[in-house]
Amino acid sequence: MSEQWLYDRHPVMARANPLLFLLLLISIVGIIGILVWWVKCKSERLAISDSEILLERGLLSKQRTQLWLASIRTVRVTQTMWQRLFNVGNIEVFSAGDYAEIAIRNMPDPNRARALVAARGGANPASLAQEEE
Repeated sequence: MSEQWLYDRHPVMARANPLLFLLLLISIVGIIGILVWWVKCKSERLAISDSEILLERGLLSKQRTQLWLASIRTVRVTQTMWQRLFNVGNIEVFSAGDYAEIAIRNMPDPNRARALVAARGGANPASLAQEEE
């Protein structure tokens, strides 16, 4: 049975670092830098469904981390001032322990991803409120 993903995105480039993007774009070496950056962004994927969250890394060899939403304890979203202006952020997902099982940088619309996890029964809403303070 095929599952419908509610959030399925790759990290963003230009919105995450617009000044770096413009500087690299105007230089010849920058074109190669942008190509490498693009491949790196396309090699990572965060997907959220009704029952699970999946982090996939790699192009030729794959690393997959899957967590059931019911086991998620906390979702942390961190944003710098520039990231807030462009609606980009870093997402960390904790299920047990002090280290994030899933951590990914420069994701578009990170608060939507956090809200989807909370609405599907993962992450205690009280812990989400504490993260915002």
